[in-house]
Amino acid sequence: MKSNGEVVCPRCGVKMEYRVEIEFGENGSKKIRYYYRCPRCGYRESDLLIIVRRDGAGKIVIEKEEYIKRVKGR
Repeated sequence: MKSNGEVVCPRCGVKMEYRVEIEFGENGSKKIRYYYRCPRCGYRESDLLIIVRRDGAGKIVIEKEEYIKRVKGR
C-alpha cells in the first residue's frame, strides 16, 4: 500500500482497482460489498460490507455495516 491512498497488490505489485458488488437476497435485502481487485492476477481484498433491507413501512434499514479494511487517504 502506498501513502497516497493507492493500494498495490501484495501478489504482483500492480495498482488495484476499487470496486462495488451488489447481491440481491431474500426478502428484498441487498448485500453491498466494496473491495479492491487486482486487474492482473485477480487478487481480491475486502474493504466494506453493508447489508440493507426495507422494513414493513418501506423505510431502509441497515442490518450490518462492517469495515473490513479502510485505507487512509481515500
